[in-house]
Amino acid sequence: MQAPQILDERFKDPRFTHAMLNRLPEYLAGQRWFTSKGKEIVKCSIEDSHTVSEDTALVVIRVDFADKSKEFYQMPLAQLDRVEDQKKYLKCTPKMILLRVPGGPIIVDAVPLPAFRRALYEMIRNGVDTSDGITCECGKLLRRAPETMDSVVPSIDTSNTAIIYGDKYFFKLFRKLDPGLNPDLELVRYLSEKTDFANCPPYGGSLGVGKMTDPNYLNLGMLSGKVDNRGDAWEYFQELTARYFAGDGEVDEETIRRARLLGQRTAEMHHALTKGTGDMLKPAPLTAEYRSEITFAAQKLLSRQVAELRTKASGLEPEMKAAAQRVLDLEPALNERLASLSGQEMELDLIRIHADYHLGQVLVTDDDFVIIDFEGEPLLSIPERRRRRPALKDVAGMVRSFHYAANAQLLLNPETYAGRDQAVLTARANEWYETVSAAYLAAYFDACGEATFLPAAEADRKTLLDLFVLEKAIYEVAYELNSRPAWLGVPLGGVLGVAG
Repeated sequence: MQAPQILDERFKDPRFTHAMLNRLPEYLAGQRWFTSKGKEIVKCSIEDSHTVSEDTALVVIRVDFADKSKEFYQMPLAQLDRVEDQKKYLKCTPKMILLRVPGGPIIVDAVPLPAFRRALYEMIRNGVDTSDGITCECGKLLRRAPETMDSVVPSIDTSNTAIIYGDKYFFKLFRKLDPGLNPDLELVRYLSEKTDFANCPPYGGSLGVGKMTDPNYLNLGMLSGKVDNRGDAWEYFQELTARYFAGDGEVDEETIRRARLLGQRTAEMHHALTKGTGDMLKPAPLTAEYRSEITFAAQKLLSRQVAELRTKASGLEPEMKAAAQRVLDLEPALNERLASLSGQEMELDLIRIHADYHLGQVLVTDDDFVIIDFEGEPLLSIPERRRRRPALKDVAGMVRSFHYAANAQLLLNPETYAGRDQAVLTARANEWYETVSAAYLAAYFDACGEATFLPAAEADRKTLLDLFVLEKAIYEVAYELNSRPAWLGVPLGGVLGVAG
């Protein structure tokens, strides 16, 4: 009997690769981690492959689209030769079968296989680089951990793939790959190993291709300590808003206390992020050129979003249409307000920030918060995500998230509030938002003290914060207009709130 062909050898067989690549567009369309389902694929190719074992490999796929863009994805693949293994896989995860080799094995996503997950853990735990280019780093957290560990794959709707080891460690296998050091790996590693900031997951280790200092380094995965939690802060504050709307009283003490604690933790995160000494972590002064750059970007965003709103406003419900028209009428004033920043002198340091900060990026523990997912805005390139920015950009993101939290309770549960006065409910939502965001901001500024990442003058702080809140709300207008028209009132209200 002929010995089974190992997986790495199959990638050298043109008939096999042709069949696999022809199957990929259909396969990718069914994977939740594939982020470009609306784009037409014209070609798939194997960019690279790295052996994990004889029958498993980490494969980098290049996807070319009709609009001339391209993306890279990581696919952990395995071949199953034994019929009993094939039947077991077919029964449990049929949608993750990539290819059937006639009369031979099936090629599948390797993540559901315990042996593959164990091999990944052992590679990181041992910190041993492979002969074909995978570099592994074992962090402080993992150095005294068991040499091997059982694992499970949680059901999490995310653009990456999660693996939990022994209910102690959380591994994030990056699916969409961009060259350069992923900010999530970079900042979690820095915060947990180089600072005393305790409110992010502790760094456990990573694997990639090349050296982290190489601009073409590819992050394949990161392991961190698993955070025991009761859900994220979005879910938690939804519970608090439900309690608030159930009565007719003021915002309760627990909500205020938690908002203040989150403001304090945000400030502590920013303080910790000022202590870096490397080229990409050391703070840098705000320049006139940067002020002009962010002003131009905000004005360009305003012009684009207003044009789209003007085109689609006629199809909105009367009340929403009226709010949209108010925003359209304010375009000149908003543009002037954005432009005022470029000529306004203010001194502050630009620092590395979270860069995609909202309630969904914060886990709630029994008495505290843990901040996660430092990847930054996923639509930006790695170099863009690693840029230093004003700390108040994070703060603005959280303020907008509080605004959404107040209104989401009403939008997500219309049957609960159907018999109540909608004008009163809207007023109460605004009261909750203003009270909670004020508590958050007060605690944030108190904890910041005289930090150099903020302007010294209170008026300058307000100017900069308002700019970023306005920019975020403007961005949200087009998103809701195209995705959730019933929610459009939230960002429109955000724009009008800043405009006064």
